[in-house]
Amino acid sequence: MGSCSKVAAVELLNVVRPIVAVSAFIAQAAHALHRHPEWRQKLKDDEGQLEPFVQEVRRLYPFFPAVAARVKSDFEWRGYRFSKGYRVLLDLYGTNTDARSWDAPQEFRPERFHDREVTPYDFIPQGGGDHHRNHRCPGEWIAISQMKAFCSFFVNAIDYEVPDQDLDLETEELPPMPKSRFIMRNVRRRQ
Repeated sequence: MGSCSKVAAVELLNVVRPIVAVSAFIAQAAHALHRHPEWRQKLKDDEGQLEPFVQEVRRLYPFFPAVAARVKSDFEWRGYRFSKGYRVLLDLYGTNTDARSWDAPQEFRPERFHDREVTPYDFIPQGGGDHHRNHRCPGEWIAISQMKAFCSFFVNAIDYEVPDQDLDLETEELPPMPKSRFIMRNVRRRQ
């Protein structure tokens, strides 16, 4: 493959990868709307509820459970020695559901994001730290914006039915998705 072909392949992946990632978050948001139907009305009544809802989906529905990195230089942290070259994992889901940081961490409570200051280290659905220097996704704000737009579309612009299906999350897959994915039928524009 020539150098132009390699560049084109990388750029194509840079377009496809975020589309696939956001589509998973959107399916997870549809799942959350179905599992927590009271939020449909809350989102219809108050557009300001979209961001807390989306953040809670991102907190409880991980895209992937961990990120890996290599230690750049030797250091010690909280009594643990990290040697240069070692591979380390950051537990994203564990951090986002840690009872030391989150009240009732396994409960779906979007209202927890109303007055909560989001920090780069206790809410890390797309990596931790700073977007410019650490392992945090630079497209995070785009994902949030797209999720909000789709949630608004789901509750304000269309009606649909969710047939019987297996909506248990397949936690052994990445990203965890409902076993049936999320099947909708009789989808129609609201008049």
